Formats: sequence, C-alpha cells, structure tokens
Amino acid sequence: MPKTQLVAVKRPQLHFTAKKNWINDPNGLFFDGKQYHLYFQHNPNGVGHGYMSWGHAVSTDLVNWEELPIAILHGDVADIFSGSIVVDHENTSGFGDGTVPPVIAIYTAAAKDESNQSQAIAYSLDGGETFTKYEQNPVLDRGSKDFRDPKVIRYESEPGSYWVMVAVEAIERRVLVYRSENLKDWTELSSFGPQSAAAGIWECPDLFQLPVAGTDQLKWVLIVSLNPGGVAGGSGTQYFIGEFDGTSFTPDHDQQVRDSFEYESLKQGNWLDWGRDFYAGVSFHGLPADQQTVIAWMSNWDYARELPHDGWRGSMSTARRLDLVKNSDGKLEIRQCILGLPASEVAASVTPAGEGRIELGSPALLELAVGGDANGSAALSLFRADDTLISELTIESEFVQHRRETGKVDHELYASNQRMPLPADTGELTVQVLVDHGSVEILAANGLRSLTDQLTGEEAPAYATLRVATGASVTFKVLPLSDKSVELNA
Repeated sequence: MPKTQLVAVKRPQLHFTAKKNWINDPNGLFFDGKQYHLYFQHNPNGVGHGYMSWGHAVSTDLVNWEELPIAILHGDVADIFSGSIVVDHENTSGFGDGTVPPVIAIYTAAAKDESNQSQAIAYSLDGGETFTKYEQNPVLDRGSKDFRDPKVIRYESEPGSYWVMVAVEAIERRVLVYRSENLKDWTELSSFGPQSAAAGIWECPDLFQLPVAGTDQLKWVLIVSLNPGGVAGGSGTQYFIGEFDGTSFTPDHDQQVRDSFEYESLKQGNWLDWGRDFYAGVSFHGLPADQQTVIAWMSNWDYARELPHDGWRGSMSTARRLDLVKNSDGKLEIRQCILGLPASEVAASVTPAGEGRIELGSPALLELAVGGDANGSAALSLFRADDTLISELTIESEFVQHRRETGKVDHELYASNQRMPLPADTGELTVQVLVDHGSVEILAANGLRSLTDQLTGEEAPAYATLRVATGASVTFKVLPLSDKSVELNA
C-alpha cells in the first residue's frame, strides 16, 4: 500500500471540503425552505477513515458552504454510518414539542467490532443543528453485518401517507424496502436485486421521482452505488427507472446480472456517472420532483485512503439537478445540470482546424459544441504552468474519453482512462467541462452523460490546448468562475 502523502493541496472553489480531517459519503441532505443542509461521513480525529460521525454544513446556493459543528458523534460501541434525514411535519414520531417539526436522522449504527449493522434514529428540535439519539435504538436490526445506508422518503397515497425506507444488504446485492407509520417501527415490504452491475457490493440506495421532460409524467428512479465493479473501475453509481407502488419497485426493463469487472459488459448498464470519482450520491429531502438534486462523494475506494492531503481529505461533487429524457429508441435516461454556476453571456466563435492555446489559471467552465462528421474531432488538454500535462479529454463521434495522468498521486490505480459512450443521434454534441482546483466534471450531450474525475493535488489548469480535426466544426467559449466571463478563441 502506498505511503500516505502530505502535500500542499489547494482547496477547490466550487466544491465542499471540510476544514480538516476525512470526509466521504454525503448524508441526510435536506432543504428547510431557506438553506440546504449537507451532512457527511466525517472522522473528527484524523485524515483516515474511522470514528465515523456526521459532519454538517449549510448553504443558500449549493456552492458556498458554511461548516457547522459535528451533528452526530460516534459512540463507544458504534460508529455513525450513512443515512438520511426527514422533517416530520406531522410529528408521527412523537419527538416534536408542538412548536417546530422534529428533524429526524435515520442512520446505520455500525458496531465498532464489525459484528452488526442496524438502523437507528436521532432527532433534532433546533432545525438539524444538534441531535439526540433515540434511547430505544436500534429501530431496525436484522442481525446482519452488512445491512446499511437507510434512505427514508414520505410516500403519498390516497389511503394515507407513510414512511418508506430503502436500505441494502450489501453482500447480497439487494435493496430492501420497509414501511413505518412513526419512524420507530418498521415492516419489511419487498426487495430488489441483484440486477445489472453486481460484481461489487451494493451501497447507498436512493428512491425518488423525476419528471419526464416535455410531459406531465413522473417516473420512479432507484439509485444504487456499488464498490468495486463501477464502469470506470472501483466505485460507481448505477440507476434503474420504473414504478413504485408503495410496496415494491419494478424496473421498466429487467437487466441481467453482470457479475463482471469488464468495461464492455458494464457499459450496457445505466450509469449516473462514467468517471472514477462520483460515489454514494443521494438526493435532497424537501425538494419537489422537478427540482430533484443530488450530491456525491468525489472519490473512489480504490485509492481514497491514500490520496495526498494537507490536513483534510475528501470533497463533494457539484450539486446536480436531474430529470428524465426519452432518447431516440424510446428509452428514458437521466439528464443532469450542474447547479450554482453563473449564466454565461459570452458569444462563442467557431474554431478552425488545428491547435490553439487557451489561458485559464483559475476555476472555469469550458463549453464546446462539436459538429461535422470527422472522427477524432477534438481534444482538450489541460496543463500546469510548467507545461506538464494534467489530463486530456478526447471527443469522438461515438464517445468522450478522459485520460488522467499520475500527477502528484503515488498510487498504481490513480492514473486512468475513462470512456463514456454517447447517445445515438446526438447531432451537434455539446460538452461542458468544469475545472476546479483538484477536479474536472464533464457533462456531454446536453447533460445525458456525466464523467467526474479528481485531479488530486492539482491547481486549476494554467492553460489548455484545443486540437480540432480537419472536417470538424467546434464552437468554444470559457467562463472564468473567479471573474467576469470572457471569450477566448482557440
């Protein structure tokens, strides 16, 4: 195992990081009507994974976050693993005092001796700032070592509403569905899986509705993270689209189990992200379906524990707004839009064939529109000021590829090459490239494809080069995110 590296790491401008120590999965995301709350797996004692507790941060714009004191601290016998939060407006739990609705955290109590994982709750009467653990925890215990990551939603139906929990039996690759009237007593309803990618263990499920663009239709979506066995290697996040009747989830299309680590097999599935570093993504409680938003942990268990650090380790992805789009063969796919970015008022210009240099030097949003019928139509390369290549994005007619160099990371699994197949009949291809200190996020085909990679230890690229093949047509602009947007011609 590589030795942990202590280096100067510049904090990202557009992504959440804790002031110090380790973070991983986002937990308990909710919107209280004024602020977005982000809880997260956090080690209060160091930069490694351990002593897991829930950190807490709030934001009004999903970009600028204020870190608050730890919300739920680990105990003597159990760590506080991942989970979710609901606001109990009807006080079904009985924890309310009649003045404000209680905020209820549902989390996995993970025994420190690894003998058991059960579901527990804690309640807050101050809007989610401090929590009291329920004295009669756990509220759900299967006697399992791998039963975790509860996501709770309020299911509305004509006979009446009730709480629904999805959690995983990780080793079995199953999502279990439970029902409760009071968040304390739970009844098992059904299970889902294994289906599609199942070479790694299943984690961090989520169940929510999304609108189908251009219609009044809502569909249910089930998200499942797995590790290893992601499409880019190591950690990954897949999704299923279907129906939920309050008891069981039924996908529109059953998928065969792919107990494989091979890309050619895995690419047949539905992936929320095709990069190395987008894991454990979950949605916000308190937002309507047409504002459904997710945040993920921007890392990968292949190397997360050994990445360079500067007293802090780990960051979150940008917030992504989701909806569903029907593609040319009638299949629904998730579309993503990065939130919190200023609107660009820059006019773009057509880039001729050849190579041009684009000065950067700060976080920026690069936008490309690629037309023409040439294969290998464009390549965007990101460089340090000393001309060292950081990474390269290649845009071809059928896929987008991102190659990440070793850079400042001494780990055999870090340097990598991710390939993201494009939808058929894309036409003119749009590609957004968001570069920040330490990461790149790529959205292609109007958000139907996403690829997220860390660039650990790297500052935002000093400059980029854009190479355009003969016969291709590329329109290009860049929006610096630390100053006014300006147009650059390659």
